[in-house]
Amino acid sequence: MSSTHRGPDQRQGVTAAEIARMSGAVTRPTAASIAARAGVPGHHVRRGISPDNARRMANALSVGLLSERSARALAEDPQKFLNATYELQELVREIMRARDEDAGVIAVA
Repeated sequence: MSSTHRGPDQRQGVTAAEIARMSGAVTRPTAASIAARAGVPGHHVRRGISPDNARRMANALSVGLLSERSARALAEDPQKFLNATYELQELVREIMRARDEDAGVIAVA
C-alpha cells in the first residue's frame, strides 16, 4: 500500500478563534457560527478559512457589519445582501462628503 502523505499540511487557513481575536469584537463561538451561517468557504474544515476571507470577516465583525442576522441574510439571498452593501457604501460616501463640507465651512468661518 503506497502512502498518499505529501508532507506537512499546506493549508494556511485561519480558525474562528483567530478571526475572533483579529476582530476584537466577538467570541470564537460567535465567529464560528457566523462563518458557518454565511457559508464562508472552508469554515467547516479545521484551519480552512483563507487568510483573505478571515481578514474580511474580522474587519466586518469589528465594526458590526457581520452578525448572526446579517449572516442569515447573506445565506438566504447573497445578491440582495450585496446590493444592500453597495447602498451602504453610497450612504457612507455621502456622510463623508457632508463632513468634509462642514469642515470646509468651519475653516472658512
